[in-house]
Amino acid sequence: MPRPRWNLETLVQSHDSSGAAIGQPIRKLRADERQSFYAETIEVLRTRDESSGSQYLVSMLVANQLLVPVLCDLALTRERALAVAQAAAKAGVMVDVMLAKHLSEQAPSIGDGACPADLQRSMDILAEISDGTRILPCLMALARQTNPALVSKAVLMIGRLNRNVKWVLNRLSDSDPRVRANAIEGLWGVDTEEARRLLRSAASDANNRVAGNALFALYQLGDCWAIPELLKMANHESGRFRVTAAWAMGETGDPRFTKTLARMVGEPNVSVRTGAFAALGKIRAATARVHQAGARSIVACFQPNGQSGWRELHVDVGAKDGPKQARLLPTEFILVEDGQDVVSFAIEECPVPPLLSITFILPGIAGAASTPFQQGALKALAWKRPPDFWSLAHYIPAVRPSLDTSPEEQQTTSAAAQPSSRENIPLQFTADPEVAAAALEKVPPQTDCSDLWTTIRHSVQGAGPERGERHVLVYGQSEAAQPVGYRELTSAALASGASVHAISLIGNPALESLCSATQGDFQTVASEAEVPALVEQVYLSLLARYTVRYQPISEQARKLRIIVNSPSGWGEYTILIPPQPAQAG
Repeated sequence: MPRPRWNLETLVQSHDSSGAAIGQPIRKLRADERQSFYAETIEVLRTRDESSGSQYLVSMLVANQLLVPVLCDLALTRERALAVAQAAAKAGVMVDVMLAKHLSEQAPSIGDGACPADLQRSMDILAEISDGTRILPCLMALARQTNPALVSKAVLMIGRLNRNVKWVLNRLSDSDPRVRANAIEGLWGVDTEEARRLLRSAASDANNRVAGNALFALYQLGDCWAIPELLKMANHESGRFRVTAAWAMGETGDPRFTKTLARMVGEPNVSVRTGAFAALGKIRAATARVHQAGARSIVACFQPNGQSGWRELHVDVGAKDGPKQARLLPTEFILVEDGQDVVSFAIEECPVPPLLSITFILPGIAGAASTPFQQGALKALAWKRPPDFWSLAHYIPAVRPSLDTSPEEQQTTSAAAQPSSRENIPLQFTADPEVAAAALEKVPPQTDCSDLWTTIRHSVQGAGPERGERHVLVYGQSEAAQPVGYRELTSAALASGASVHAISLIGNPALESLCSATQGDFQTVASEAEVPALVEQVYLSLLARYTVRYQPISEQARKLRIIVNSPSGWGEYTILIPPQPAQAG
């Protein structure tokens, strides 16, 4: 009686479930029924994921030199063929070498005609599983062939491997746009000034794929120049360019392009509509991932002396609990001025001092449990880095008597407000946030306080940390005339290297001059309600890692939204835009 025929699917399944030995029956099936064995192998690999039985089957294909034919067989989907190749590579099989050898043998026979689908499949798999190191000679040989499809794929792999700008530049003279586009793609992630110049030049290529690949590469490098260029491409007269713009916008995952893509969905061009719809889906998915990654805190403050025609501000970004986050690319910032997207902007990463020591100087008002300046300092304390030092000093504010006050009352009030004539105790710096917070909640007796200028002089001359930047932040409530010895005070501040910053309820020319001389900022506020946020902003400007410059959409704009949209998280901050100073003449 004849022995029943083995079924390959049953053999593989039994190996998966019980670890049964299937080597001998599979070899017999291969020897007795070669054609049916191959067909059944394709069927098994089409439906089964990576398992012990299918892995054994792959090893049998390698031993019988059938792996390459199976990978090239279009009965397998590209995804399944790639999975088989990756499983074989994981098992130590040099699949890339096998495919490269196969391509080298077949390429001369196809010339410059249509590339057979099986060879295209081979190149696609090769590009996915190999970095090109072991097969570079084969790739160089393929790049010299006449078939455009094989040449363009070979150029892509060589470009990814050597990442050589000069080599890519030579490929850009090729008449085949596929070669030029893949050469540019090979430069993705190469961040050198030479590469950026080449990419900017390629962005004006007459072919949509070349230009799109270049703009996407620049965006990924954080080059903000790519943003308005992509928006221009979305309005190109050629539908192919608009399709490419939609593709690139979708690949960025950047929600700033949503409005443009939503408009493109309404185009009569079917390809543009389809591409825009797909891009919107990618952006929605990317935005959801970004929001799930975590919340980010953003603090910003405008700088008074920006470049002509541009606005400038310092921005710092951290996690909600205070620590810094990973470095951000400029293209991960979104600026919206009064509801309109800003497309012309530049962001520079600033060097952050490794150590900072700061002294807060505020009026010593008896009986005041909490002042706006103290509230602001406590907000800033949440951003304090562990190694940084804080200190605190109080002064007796000058009294501005009312016009209705009698001379006797004025004399009594003035006498009560006289500062102590004795020298202040040297300021004590602390790196402990709890100690700093406790100090902010206490107001010393006025007998231990001096006047504003004496307190500033003691602050800049007092003993402090030997390393790091020194800063003094002053809160002024009333006019203070320039003191005797003002020049000596300025010299002492310059000698100590301390910068003086001030927030004042009124104009104070002497204090403003001291801030300017020491490279500090002087800012006035209309009311005490503005003080807490401004104290935090001034402190953050000392630590801010980013300087943002942008061209305003309107000189009358009132609000700027700053959005961070990065893989590490999402955050948003709205800041009031200060009025522009009046132009002289």
